[in-house]
Amino acid sequence: MTRQERGDFCHDFVREADGATSFRCSDDAERWPWLKLHPADNIAVQSTNYYALTGVSLFAGHMDGSKWTALTKFNWRVYQTGEGAQHPAAGRASHDDDGIGYACAFADAQGRPVYDVSGAGVVFQTRDFEAWRAKAKAKVLATPAPGDFAFAEPAAVGVKTESEVFISPLTEDAGGVYADALLKAETAFRPAHPYHGGSGDHVNSGQLCDAVQQTAHLIRGEERASGGSAQFARYVELDRPFRVRLASGVEKDKKLVFAIEQAERPCATIEFSYDDQ
Repeated sequence: MTRQERGDFCHDFVREADGATSFRCSDDAERWPWLKLHPADNIAVQSTNYYALTGVSLFAGHMDGSKWTALTKFNWRVYQTGEGAQHPAAGRASHDDDGIGYACAFADAQGRPVYDVSGAGVVFQTRDFEAWRAKAKAKVLATPAPGDFAFAEPAAVGVKTESEVFISPLTEDAGGVYADALLKAETAFRPAHPYHGGSGDHVNSGQLCDAVQQTAHLIRGEERASGGSAQFARYVELDRPFRVRLASGVEKDKKLVFAIEQAERPCATIEFSYDDQ
């Protein structure tokens, strides 16, 4: 995600009597392009969560540049999935004393709920993170680079342009249904990609959820997920394929669970849930 300073996406922060932080959200779709998407699009969910909670952490003084942190768990609920849905205009967040665990409720301009999100993370205090990261990354990049990768057609995965497609068509083997995914460093981030920002060091959580959303679109069509959860165990590297496998659920189930692996190592589990719409 693009680095932000306090007051960018969020503004008018207020520390409430109970310790929670309330704030207003920007509606500038030119600066924050995901606001042009439907609010239930997972890119919008993930981006709103990231920038809002980063802003809250900056305001609360919980971001310590001397420590490495990583998101390990994330849960979300989407309340507006139909036509006429609105993006959040305001939010109210609570967080643990260390700033790593949090919960936030977002509402639209009429005060109607848009999202509930919560998450947890880890602080790398006892590990030489940079050395560990370099070693782990090198192991994946030592695997063969992909040749010609067969991406799915944009319309098939619910996006408009080829640059937004991250996955292949569905394939089935003895282990079930899966799609392979590939994010290239030069095309997976803005400005080459219309929505995703990031450090460019690895595939970030929003991009992983986007790959799952595209895979789910191949399974369920245009139906929008009304919630989900994610658990992250290992970084996924750019420029090498990874697999998005349907681990649980079938086409009409209310819950689809996807397992993500790269270089034969499990990296994340992401669940999409669906209400009757």
